[in-house]
Amino acid sequence: MRIAAIGACFGCVLVLSGCSSHTSRQLQALSAVGAIQQDAPVKATVQMQIAVPPTKVWDLLIDAPSWPSWCPPIESVKAPGALTIGTRFTWRSGGTTIHSEVHLLEPDRRLSWTGTAFSARAIHVWELKATPDGGTLVTVKESMNGPLMKLLYSSDKLAASETGWLTALKQAAEKKP
Repeated sequence: MRIAAIGACFGCVLVLSGCSSHTSRQLQALSAVGAIQQDAPVKATVQMQIAVPPTKVWDLLIDAPSWPSWCPPIESVKAPGALTIGTRFTWRSGGTTIHSEVHLLEPDRRLSWTGTAFSARAIHVWELKATPDGGTLVTVKESMNGPLMKLLYSSDKLAASETGWLTALKQAAEKKP
């Protein structure tokens, strides 16, 4: 049995092993409506206020090739440009290659993709909401599955990883132009 760990800003700190209880199509269908797998053994939801409008946050999120420049745990991203519906992109984090596909893209509002590495599967959902003060409330939800996931990685660790990703996003978005 092969086990690997992924360390990432994206909360894709996955422990990979075995098979998933949901098919890729089922996970894609959830991702397409901005939902995570509620019965996944590892899941987290984290929110953070960012003091810039949603458009500025959005521009950072959809520019996947730029992620390594502001989120150091991400080593590289291969994408054809800005993310769009159906974009397939490959990224490397913590020494592990992750293959992802975008299933939901509502400009300045919601972005969701599925990701696989070895036989582990994840759904990653971003939600942006304008706040009355001109800022953005960002909510990140992620679920991960695989038979040993809960034994080897916790939802608390995923939440901490998501918080790290959001902190990096906040710092990048709030930098002066």
